[in-house]
Amino acid sequence: MGSAAGQSEGLHTCPMMTTEGVARLAEMRFVPRRMEFESLVRVLAEEHRVMEAGLARMKDASTRGDYDGVASALKELDPIFKQHIADEESQILRLLIGELGLKGAEAEIKVFQQHRPIHRLMQLISELASKSVPELTAEQRRLNDLFLHHTSLEEQGVFPKALVTYRELRGRRASRPS
Repeated sequence: MGSAAGQSEGLHTCPMMTTEGVARLAEMRFVPRRMEFESLVRVLAEEHRVMEAGLARMKDASTRGDYDGVASALKELDPIFKQHIADEESQILRLLIGELGLKGAEAEIKVFQQHRPIHRLMQLISELASKSVPELTAEQRRLNDLFLHHTSLEEQGVFPKALVTYRELRGRRASRPS
């Protein structure tokens, strides 16, 4: 299971949300998954739904005052989010910068710069949950809002632009004489 190819097996579908799948993700180093680019984009969009469901579980747990449930939901989300970032930044962003340059990928770079604040909020919420602090609800709302805005930008802007760029690159490569 040490190779990147071996790590990608079983991670390209959303059943990774099983307890075993989450535990396996937590043990991994987050190297980019090796899969066809268009499939990767579909998986990344699917993972947005998985993470949204995790955020909903976290919110429900918080509403019930179940701080252990909040921490548990975050523990499940953390490795998924980290793998997701590894793929987006090393493959999607790399393609866009490589083909369009920094100026051409400026908007996408700004979207991906939201990864760090999202992860910091996840860590803050985890800390607040461990202390059963009332500010938890406000921070969760901030995380949900930022995450939903972020995924909307990716799915409506970044991913379509990356797919067009990928297809253009693939077309140029296919039309080159061998």
